[in-house]
Amino acid sequence: MRPRWLVASGLGVAQMLAFGTTLYLLTVLGQPMSEDTGWPLPWIFGGMSAGSLAGAAVAPRAGRWIRSHGGKPALSLSSGLFAAGLILIAAAPHLAVYFAGWMVIGLAMPLGLYDAAFGALGRLYGLEARKAITMVTLWGGFASTSFWPLSGLLVTEVGWRWTCAIYAALHLAIALPIYRWLLPDAEPVGGAAGGEGSRGEAHVLSRAARTAVVVLAFLLMFEVLVANIISVHLVTILRERGLTLAAAVALGVFIGPSQVSARFGESLFGARIHPSVTMIVAVGAITLGVGLLPVLPTSAAPLALIAYGAGIGLVSVARGSLPLYLFGPLEAPVVSGRIGRPVQITAAFAPSIGALMLSQLGPTPTLWLLAALSAASVAAAVVLRRLARRLEEEGRFN
Repeated sequence: MRPRWLVASGLGVAQMLAFGTTLYLLTVLGQPMSEDTGWPLPWIFGGMSAGSLAGAAVAPRAGRWIRSHGGKPALSLSSGLFAAGLILIAAAPHLAVYFAGWMVIGLAMPLGLYDAAFGALGRLYGLEARKAITMVTLWGGFASTSFWPLSGLLVTEVGWRWTCAIYAALHLAIALPIYRWLLPDAEPVGGAAGGEGSRGEAHVLSRAARTAVVVLAFLLMFEVLVANIISVHLVTILRERGLTLAAAVALGVFIGPSQVSARFGESLFGARIHPSVTMIVAVGAITLGVGLLPVLPTSAAPLALIAYGAGIGLVSVARGSLPLYLFGPLEAPVVSGRIGRPVQITAAFAPSIGALMLSQLGPTPTLWLLAALSAASVAAAVVLRRLARRLEEEGRFN
């Protein structure tokens, strides 16, 4: 077996590539696509929403496949699907082919993004996977920092179509070899889950575990709704509070470094804290950040955005490690896949919901409503903490 740091770093690089060339693709390429083709910008972003819905449709099956066969086949297939989808987008003569490309990318998302990588690490290392998960998210946190400038350079030099084609080639030349070389053909099942479940059969979850699945699903749906609305509409919200475009964009820069800093802190000290507590801290920081935005003067807005960014950074770590502690290494990818469907559907519609809220309510009431939704996530996280204790008393993975 390869060294753990090497496996985590390799998966992290592949995740950075996956996020940077798909979910962060249109941030830079959307406008050039519209200008070159004449396609309306909402339809261009609608392709990503269609892809998210396609991913939601197959997410539960992807989770079961990872439980049965490990992460290597799923992650390897995702590289081919990401590449195929990007090639379709690059060659799209009209919107129908463009949407087809995003549908293919959407099918790859539950096979090739964080949940699949976390599932593979859980099978490899069991409850010891937490540090590896954190390292993967540290690499993933640089996706926008790396690929937004790269996309800007490429679209200027070769155009958006060749940019997509180059990104397709990177999936086949970088991500696919990483998955094929670093991961074993059939990952062993590490940690405490052994016995009958070690061969990949389904466990029957206890009542407390089933309740935890539902609570975790609602928590992540609320968090994804808030985070996606903020990420898409933050500049608009800040501008409507009186900031210039340049000032609003400059404030947004505080989010990325605070995400990475929080994940780095988790890598140093997180092993001492139960992931259910990390989740409470994470969604609490998001709630604090969103709640402070309408209260603080714009000169103090960086404080709110730092808290928000730190919470976003920690949520991704807790999302990967908490299912391992609640459901065990084998059932964690299945639960993540089951939860992935409503979460991805929420993500697909979040930008439109945010636009509707802003048009009907205005920026300040929208922020208060988002803070209330985030506070509901905190309540759900507290319930999960109590359920985690109950599951440990039951024998954790029963």
